[in-house]
Amino acid sequence: MRLRLLSRSPLTYWIAVGGLALVTTLAISQLLGRARTEAARYGSPRAVLVATRDLRAGGQLSNGDIAVRSLPSALVPPDAVGDAAQARGRVLVTPVFAGQVVVRRQLAPWGLTGAAALLPPGKRGISVAAGPAAARLGKGDTVDVLATFDPATAPGKEPTFPVATGASVLDVSGEAVTIAVDPEEAKRVAFAAAHGAVTVVLSSPVPAS
Repeated sequence: MRLRLLSRSPLTYWIAVGGLALVTTLAISQLLGRARTEAARYGSPRAVLVATRDLRAGGQLSNGDIAVRSLPSALVPPDAVGDAAQARGRVLVTPVFAGQVVVRRQLAPWGLTGAAALLPPGKRGISVAAGPAAARLGKGDTVDVLATFDPATAPGKEPTFPVATGASVLDVSGEAVTIAVDPEEAKRVAFAAAHGAVTVVLSSPVPAS
């Protein structure tokens, strides 16, 4: 009955239409206002690269490892990579988890691969015989190197002591590992390998300060 009355009264009909349009306009205005507020809070969308799966240090990035996603600017790190061409083919120097934004400091310089790509500035890469234990180590692990000398050469002193601590594993080949050490540690490791016995011990990473 009401529908019939509305159809028979043009004034009532247009009032109803106008009211509906006003409600719709107010609703849209509120949604736009919320969108503008969110945009002001988090910034405009920005294209960035994210990892599509968990990636290990030392891996060379391919198309299947990364994808372009749009994220609010406030959630994007300052050195985030935005173009796949800037990352494809480069080696990761740190692990990257699935969904994580890829940043420039996680990428080795162009052209560097293998152990050279993972060697931090100021460090030296040195190969150490680790024996069968090398098979249980991987790139990015943290190790200490212990030296053992004949007790007869230094009576009363501890025959085993560290010559390198907190070293990062750059590569594993057979029963040897290549580790990153300070220049002075490299000298001590070389001396220990030449005049005694060395043991590579897995250790926990030093927490960032």
